[in-house]
Amino acid sequence: MLFGNKHITGILEDRGLSELNDDALWQVKNILNELDDEQLLRNSKRIMSSDYGNEKASTAYLRAIVEQNWVLLAQNDKILKSLQSQDKNSKER
Repeated sequence: MLFGNKHITGILEDRGLSELNDDALWQVKNILNELDDEQLLRNSKRIMSSDYGNEKASTAYLRAIVEQNWVLLAQNDKILKSLQSQDKNSKER
């Protein structure tokens, strides 16, 4: 696992994601670890050199997208709940 890996930390920092809450950070690191395990975070022509490699890479990328969507859904739910709470509080004043 790459949780302490500077490569993963650099990716997160480059994309402004180093300050995510603990749950989201854990999920994002899992996604990156899975992609890195398949050597998909690097420009690897070796993986794409066969039909099996293409299929395996495509599957890993699609799984990463699905996992990313779960993270986005959870974050959007928190945002909506926060906005609803703020709206409710402002109407009570």
